[in-house]
Amino acid sequence: MYIGVDIGGTHTRVAIGESGEYSDKKDFPTKGLSETLKEIKESISSFNNKNLKSVGVSVAGPVNSKKNLLYHPPNLPESWQEKELAKLFSEELGIPTIVDHDASVAALGEAKYGSGKGKNPVLYYTVSTGIGSGLVVDGKIFHGIYNPEAGQQILNDKGDSLESLSSGKALKEKTGKEPKDVEGTDLWEKSMEWVAIGIANSILHFSPEIVVVGGGMTKHGDIFFNPVKKYISKHLTIIPQVPIVPSSLGQDNGVIGALELAKQVDLNG
Repeated sequence: MYIGVDIGGTHTRVAIGESGEYSDKKDFPTKGLSETLKEIKESISSFNNKNLKSVGVSVAGPVNSKKNLLYHPPNLPESWQEKELAKLFSEELGIPTIVDHDASVAALGEAKYGSGKGKNPVLYYTVSTGIGSGLVVDGKIFHGIYNPEAGQQILNDKGDSLESLSSGKALKEKTGKEPKDVEGTDLWEKSMEWVAIGIANSILHFSPEIVVVGGGMTKHGDIFFNPVKKYISKHLTIIPQVPIVPSSLGQDNGVIGALELAKQVDLNG
C-alpha cells in the first residue's frame, strides 16, 4: 500500500491506497509546515497502514526536481519556503518519500486513471484561483528543472501572464466578484479566449495527444469548455485541434496522482 498526500494552499488531503483507488482519506486545512506534517502523521497513523511502501506528495509551488527543493510557494505560509521536503518527510514519517509539483502530479493521476488514460503525451491544465499545468510523457511526469508553468507564460508585450489575465484571482481583482458571478459576461468570454490562447501555445510547444482541464472555473462545464474550444479552433490553425476534455477525477486527481507517484518511486527504488 502507498500514501498519497496533496498539499494545497487551503487544504491538505491524505489517502492510503494504490492503482488509482484509495481505501481511506483525510482532509484538513493546510497550516504551517510543522503543524501540517503533524496532522499528516496522525492521518497515516489512523489508517490501516500495514506494509506501507512509500509516500508521494503533491505540493503547490515550484519544485526543483533535481534537488527535491520547494522554492517560494505563493499560497503557503513562510515556514514552507525553500525546504527539502522529500528529505524532511522521509525522516519524520520513516517511509521513503518523493515530492513533486501539484499540477504535474494531478496530470499523472489523469494520465493513468482519469480522462487521459491511454493517451500519450497528456497535457493537464488547472484553471482555478490560479492557473497551472503538467505534462506526462510515456507514463511519467515531464520535469525539466522546475516543471512546466503554463500559467506564467507571457501573452503580450506588457508582460501580462495567462494567470494575470484569466484566472479566478484575476477576475475577482477586476470585478470584485467571484468567477461564478462573472460567467457568461463579455469579460468571461475574453478570459476564456486568453485561456484558449494559452492552451494553444502549450499544444504547439508539447504536441500532446489530449488536453485535460480541471479546476474550479471548469465546474459548470459547457460555459467554460464551449468558448475555450471555439477560440482554440480560431487560433490553432497549423495543426488539427486535439481533444480538450474535462478532468474525470476532479479534486481527487492530486491525491490519486500522489499515490501513483509513490508507486513509481517504490518500483524504481
